[in-house]
Amino acid sequence: MIDIREKYDVIVIGAGHAGCEAALACSRLGLNTIVFTMSADNIAFMPCNPHIGGSSKGHLVREIDALGGEMGKNIDKTFLQSKMLNTSKGPAVHSLRCQADKMEYSKEMRKVLEAQDNLTIKQAEVSEILFEEYNDDGYKKRITGVKIFSGMIYEAKAVILCTGTYLKSRCLTGESITYSGPNGLLPSNYLSDSLINAGISLRRFKTGTPARMDGRTIDYSKMSEQFGDDPVVPFSFDTDAADVQKPQVSCWLTYTNEKTHKIIRNNIDRSPIYAGIIEGIGPRYCPSIEDKVVKFPDHERHQVFVEPEGTYTNEMYIDGMSSSLPEDVQLAMYRTVPGLENCKIVKNAYAIEYDCLCPGQLSPYLEIKEIKGLFSAGQFNGSSGYEEAAAQGLYAGINASMQILGKPYLTIDRSEGYIGVLVDDLVTKENLEPYRMMTSRAEYRLLLRQDNADIRLRKKGYEVGLIDQARYEKLVSKIEAIDNEVKRLKNTVVGANSKMQAFMEKNGSSPLKTATSLAELICRPEFSYETIVEIDTDRKELPSDVIEQVEITIRYEGYINRQERQVEQFKKLEKKLIPVDIDYNDVGSLRLEARQKLEKFRPTNIGQASRIGGVNPADISVLLIYLDSLYRGNKDEN
Repeated sequence: MIDIREKYDVIVIGAGHAGCEAALACSRLGLNTIVFTMSADNIAFMPCNPHIGGSSKGHLVREIDALGGEMGKNIDKTFLQSKMLNTSKGPAVHSLRCQADKMEYSKEMRKVLEAQDNLTIKQAEVSEILFEEYNDDGYKKRITGVKIFSGMIYEAKAVILCTGTYLKSRCLTGESITYSGPNGLLPSNYLSDSLINAGISLRRFKTGTPARMDGRTIDYSKMSEQFGDDPVVPFSFDTDAADVQKPQVSCWLTYTNEKTHKIIRNNIDRSPIYAGIIEGIGPRYCPSIEDKVVKFPDHERHQVFVEPEGTYTNEMYIDGMSSSLPEDVQLAMYRTVPGLENCKIVKNAYAIEYDCLCPGQLSPYLEIKEIKGLFSAGQFNGSSGYEEAAAQGLYAGINASMQILGKPYLTIDRSEGYIGVLVDDLVTKENLEPYRMMTSRAEYRLLLRQDNADIRLRKKGYEVGLIDQARYEKLVSKIEAIDNEVKRLKNTVVGANSKMQAFMEKNGSSPLKTATSLAELICRPEFSYETIVEIDTDRKELPSDVIEQVEITIRYEGYINRQERQVEQFKKLEKKLIPVDIDYNDVGSLRLEARQKLEKFRPTNIGQASRIGGVNPADISVLLIYLDSLYRGNKDEN
């Protein structure tokens, strides 16, 4: 056989949401990149829910955009409906969510990849990773490339695994098992064995998706219509708001009932989950309908959202009723839901299980600890969701590039972004089910709002080379405008005269007892930046995004300052580094469980060590005393 080889700087395995961001990041940073996909017609495909964003996930999309990623721009071009969630609560949990035209999203992302310099798309199954022995810097091996199923070899300095749910995947609907990837696509059957042979430990996870219905067979009059927002807020900081104002497509809300639940309970033994056929562990926060019925027996009903798949099709996605029950049971249970009495299933619901990475093997840069140049992202790392995948893909792509270019790695800690929380949780925690991002996971969420992602992270995108000079200068001007306006409002004082008292009374506010600043007025719940325009005679016209930041900065100043003080304490622990070659057996008085966990995860600093499950505050104190004595000993020797 002829030995055919091609050389690249970076190889990306998989062209889902993680793979697209990884490939674009590497190629945009000037590295010759190839991305492999099982199907070039399904780049950035959405095999499950046809939407981008949502609670906490919208934060991730904004952060991806701030760093120079593509997801936000792509959904701005292809959304069907846009809605800001949680607006009745504070700005920390406001999250943008867009219903997507899934085929248009895939098509537009493919256009971006095909137009990108330094990037090649190749439809092929990668069957093997190639490496050599390498005992340096804590590594045991070094990646050299990959081999595809045809036998051709591709050499590279870095490989990024973005395999999604395709590794040895199988789909289950009741007793019917299909050995395929999602939506009937080909699985990747050989790469898992190669990874295991390289010393990488894998496990089985499971996820699922609901049925798709023929929209013509649904009675929407029995459902509650769900409208999009007007005006629409774009996801990308670079999208002109005027470009996303367009007619939107409605979604619909209905509910399950006791008839639905009875059918499920009567057939629970036919579910592969409860029959023991499924080996993989499913997501806690996105359960199947049979899980909901079994685990929440006191709930009389569960929400069901009926959402369009796109303008190209009649198919409707039945959100909230994912299942792996047999087809006959599915049809019976769906037809008990108001509006679905005469529904026809286009695609059955199914569960899918697949191979993914065991915890404890990732570095903080999303590199496999023992193999230099082998990075990974997305569901292979044990997460779920398009947004989580895209964020990891961008992060891994940047850091693979930084390694090749000999530049410092990108780091985002828990106080800087939801991406930092996501990466840290995947690196330090033994996640026993597919990891899903939530606002509650972020300790500093008042600082990590979706509205200020550009202020927090765009500078990092500029420093690594994904944000150009013009966009960075625009950010600098925005920050300056915010600071100047906040200062002006604090320094502008109005007196307690009769004119002001009349203004206060007109707006339902208590009268002034003494002179006050405009900033103090904005802190009153009945006032806003816009409502005090009548008494703010020196105001200049400002962009809406600047006004938004001004108002949040003033209203929540006390809470923000308190959280910033908490971050200062957090940073102190993050700066206490742990030697790479530390032997935890030398740390006296350390509990056995803590020693085992620290040895498994090999944290780089005390902050990371404190977040590892099984390591308690007493263990951290012991470790700090040991490190202090170690540093003193080294100092004495020097």
